Amino acid sequence: MKNKEISINIFSTLANIGWALTLLRMAGVISTDWTAITNYWLALLGISVALGILTALIGLWTHKAGDK
Repeated sequence: MKNKEISINIFSTLANIGWALTLLRMAGVISTDWTAITNYWLALLGISVALGILTALIGLWTHKAGDK
C-alpha cells in the first residue's frame, strides 16, 4: 500500500472560515460584528499581498541577468 501525502492549504482553510463566518452572520446564526468579519478579510488580504511582494522580491533576487 502506498503512502499518500496529505497537505492542507492553510490560506484556503482560512478563506473558507471567512466565508463560513460571513454566511453564518448573514443567516443570523452568529452575532459577531460586521467590523470584526471585515477586519478578518482585510487581514487575509494583507497577508496575501505581503506574501506576493515577498515572492516577487525573492524571484528578482535569485534571477541572474543573462541566464536562460
